Order: sequence, then C-alpha cells, then structure tokens
Amino acid sequence: MSARIIPERIREARESVGMTDEQFADAIGVSRQSVGTYETGAFAPRGDVFSKIIAVTRQPPGFFIAPRKHTAERFLTPTWRSLKRMQRPDRLRIGRRLEWAFYIAESLAEYVELPPVHLPAIEFDYERDGNERIEEIADQLREFWSVGYGPITDLAPLLEYHGVIVIEEPVRCEDMDAVSRWQGGRPYVLYAADQESNSRKLFNMAHELGHLVLHNAVEVNSRNLDRLENQANRFAGALLLPRRTFAREIANTTIDYFISLKGRWRVAVAAMIYRCKELGILNADQVKYMWKQMNARGIRKREPLDNAFALSRPTVLGSAAQMLIDNKVKLPTEIAEDVLLNASDVESLCSLPSGSLQNKVVSFPTLRQI
Repeated sequence: MSARIIPERIREARESVGMTDEQFADAIGVSRQSVGTYETGAFAPRGDVFSKIIAVTRQPPGFFIAPRKHTAERFLTPTWRSLKRMQRPDRLRIGRRLEWAFYIAESLAEYVELPPVHLPAIEFDYERDGNERIEEIADQLREFWSVGYGPITDLAPLLEYHGVIVIEEPVRCEDMDAVSRWQGGRPYVLYAADQESNSRKLFNMAHELGHLVLHNAVEVNSRNLDRLENQANRFAGALLLPRRTFAREIANTTIDYFISLKGRWRVAVAAMIYRCKELGILNADQVKYMWKQMNARGIRKREPLDNAFALSRPTVLGSAAQMLIDNKVKLPTEIAEDVLLNASDVESLCSLPSGSLQNKVVSFPTLRQI
C-alpha cells in the first residue's frame, strides 16, 4: 500500500516558497481549483504533478508523506512590522521559516541540551501601561542578565546564551527587518541577513526582544499593531541607550559628536536622536536642527559607521548539529532527514556553511606507478 500525501504539507510547501495558490498552480501546470483540492485533501495530485510539486518547492518526498516527530501547537501571529506594506505571501513564507526553526530546535534538543530560557517574569499590560513602565522593564532585564548599563555591542550571543533561538537569513523582503514569537515555550527571533546596516540589525534584535518580553501572550492584529510596534521601539531604545548612562553623554548637538557616540554605543545616529527626544534631552527645535544636519550630509538612510563593527552570527543550532555529527551520533544527512526538510533549508536556518549536511565521500588515493 502506497503512502498517502498529507494535504497540509502541500500548503506548507507552497507557502514556504512564497507562492500564491494561483502562482503555484501555474508552476505545476494545474488549475487553481486543483491546488485547493490538494491542500484540503479532497483529491491527491497525480504522480507527475507530485513530481512537479517536489521540484518547485525543493522539498524531499518525505516532507509530504511522513509524520513529524514534533508537532507544533497553534502559534501566535509573528510580530510583523506592518500588515499593510508586507505582502501576505512574504509573511507566510517567513512565518514558515520560524516554524521550521522550531522543528529543528526540538529535534536537536533530543540529543543536545540547548541553553535554558532565562528571561524575567514580566507583568505588562500593553493597553494600559505606559513608557515609564517600559523603561523600568528594560532596566530590569539588564539587571537580570547582569550586563550593567554600558553599551551592548553584540546582541545575538547574549540572546542565545539566555535561551533565545536566533536565526539570521536573507529574507528578500524590503519591509521585513526582523520577526519573533514564542514557540513551544521558547522565544525565537529571525532577523534579516540582507539588512545592510549592522547598527540597524542590533536595534532590530532589541526591538524583537521587546516583543518577546512585553507581548509574549498578545495576538497581533491590525488594531493593536501600531501600539505594539511603538512599545517595542521604546524598549529597544531603553535597552540599548539606558537613560541613566546614555543621557549623561549628550554634550552637544553636532552630528560629528553623535557619530562619535555611535562608535561607542553601536546605535544609529537617527535612533539616538529619537532617544534624546523621548527623554527630553533635546527640544523640538534641537531635534529639527539635527535632522537638517543629517539631510545636508545625505546620511538619513545610510550613516557613517553603519558597518564599522562586526556582529556575531547565531551559533546555537549550528553548533548543536555539528556536535551530533562530530560525535557520530548522526550522519550529516540525518540532521535534515529527521525534520523532513531539504538540507539547504536546515543549513540556512542553522547558519551552517552550504554543504555541511551532505555526507562526504572521501576518495581513496590512487597508487602511483613505480
């Protein structure tokens, strides 16, 4: 008896490549209505159509047929920056990447003890609590993690050490810098590798940490999104530019001075100006003067020192996978097979070099003729 195709997997595979049902239908040579019947289980695709589905989605046959070891409970909506600018196929595609990271982490955790989640228990009512409460929570987190009140120059290793699964991938979407949500009792952050500014990457990770801490049980929708985004931005500013130390360093309002501060705090000049406005360090006229200076220099979009410092890539998932391979617990190909995914997808989500999860064939040296 032949194995049955799991209908939901066809939809999952389609969404993972960012295709609408109409685009998918064109790609596999069937009608849009046929795609709907495949995804609901009313009809199964013919053999030739199934082969096209595998080719278009680049997933192995087992992806569509075999049950997963780890099932995902219903996840909350990821913390998208915008539901209007970001196209739905992109949201679905990136959401699937987060989901797959969960399957990978759960599979690796069967053999390797991942860092435990170490975040403070926070009480925050996003509808009632204000900015002062957010400032207090950012300070509380710094104290909980014992990082003091100086610059946080690299955030990914700090997040991973405290149990956050961090993924860095090209997202191929201009309106998505980073996204996060809790999955299976663990926080996950995915940030865009194709974001050019390391200063912005740092702020994006702090922004997503804000969502994870402040909004861990909030369902994102069009009514509350703007408020949640403003709160996460406030948290990121409060975390990276703490008022008790950063505020003391604002000696003047020249752009050159703020660029020197950027070299110390690693945060964009624009973000520092906003922070000064939030804290009342600069008045409206001073803020306006700062923006004029930036416009005159043409640095509103790309600033000096954006990449003057390096950020660490995520290591937890990749190190766990490599540990299993090095200790001969798993063959490289088995890491991907265990989660029923294409090896290249697992490599990317784990920040592993391309080809890491392919079995290596060592050729026997040819004897030279004497």
